[in-house]
Amino acid sequence: MTNIGVFDTGLGGLSVLSELIKKKNANYFYLGDSKRAPYGSRDEAEIIKFADEIVNFLEEYDIDEYVIACNTISVIATDYLSEKYKKKFYPIPIYGIKQASKYSGDFMVLGTEATVNSHYYKHYLETPGKSKVYEVAARNLVPLIEEGIIEGKEIDDNLKKYLSIANEKKIPNLILACTHYPIIKEAIKKNLTYNANIINPATCLASEVNFYETEKNNIDIFFTEINDSTKIIIDKFIDTDYSLKLKEI
Repeated sequence: MTNIGVFDTGLGGLSVLSELIKKKNANYFYLGDSKRAPYGSRDEAEIIKFADEIVNFLEEYDIDEYVIACNTISVIATDYLSEKYKKKFYPIPIYGIKQASKYSGDFMVLGTEATVNSHYYKHYLETPGKSKVYEVAARNLVPLIEEGIIEGKEIDDNLKKYLSIANEKKIPNLILACTHYPIIKEAIKKNLTYNANIINPATCLASEVNFYETEKNNIDIFFTEINDSTKIIIDKFIDTDYSLKLKEI
């Protein structure tokens, strides 16, 4: 039996879990730390502390491998977690870079403050004279999505602001560098004034993670806070049986 731990700061990692479920059967244990979301504006020490607490909880389920379904945690805490727990951790930005490298031209990275400030994607994708990487920290999107606001005027007003440089320069490639953003992919498309390649690292990651399959999927989902929108968004992504539990960590 293969036990896979998947974790995120909240609802966003469900977009990753959904892709994994489609590709490989396993016992999946997902934890979304909605109570303390967003992580993007927190300092590195706090992000590492919270990530450590999440993994410490999931270790109770004899996890074989982990998928860090969060760009912020990935760029800040992967090395720490891999060293402490001596297990395989799949950090999502690596797969975003692999997918993005298939495209030519400039890129815009839409992410949290922590991800943007790390310049992770810029470091790997920007090539003088060939590709320029523009970085935009979308501070308000994760809190709105966690509240269940995934369409409408408030989302549109924020996206118009965050996508203004993309619309101005017609940047051909847009990287969704936060796993919350695929939840509002249609709103993002709506607020772009041109056709762009919208790159979702989760689709690439799900194709490349390597572990032994079980006969069928078993899915346990934990959240540190559950509100009226939690199950609605889970059901938007997970179309098979699952258990949902509130968990304090």
